[in-house]
Amino acid sequence: MKYVKFCLAVTITFALLATSVNVSVPFAGYYPGEMIPDVVLTDLEGNRHQLHDYKGKKVVVNFWASYDAQSRAANVQLHNTLKMIDADVAFLSVSFDENRNVVERTLALDGMETVSLFREINGTGSKLYKKFNLDKGFRNYLIGENGVIAAMNMSPVDLKEHFR
Repeated sequence: MKYVKFCLAVTITFALLATSVNVSVPFAGYYPGEMIPDVVLTDLEGNRHQLHDYKGKKVVVNFWASYDAQSRAANVQLHNTLKMIDADVAFLSVSFDENRNVVERTLALDGMETVSLFREINGTGSKLYKKFNLDKGFRNYLIGENGVIAAMNMSPVDLKEHFR
């Protein structure tokens, strides 16, 4: 009888645990094959630009911040790679640094004053940050002429391969 009660208790425990397990859902954000949403980007002078203004062109959008070493390095590498292979691609660098001076000094140190730079003045509190689920990590997107995401998280090697 003790054995039956024990088995029943174990079965009930496992049944309760099984119903309380969280089901994994994909991260929010945007993925290859999806249409990129029309987002508004603000340049350092405060002018607003729409991402859809670039429709008809290939675009690399790179999200980064000076305090995130990996995303900062990727920003420089992607910019230099696109320049080196002379690809007909617009490179949009979107910083989530709230302080304009930090962005300008970082670009000067990285030798990137000429890049198309945009800044989210609300940093990690911005709608764009949340919309792209960047709390899981900064990333980049390659967007085709039709506005569909062709690839994401591309390395310089991936870019070279893509534009061969």
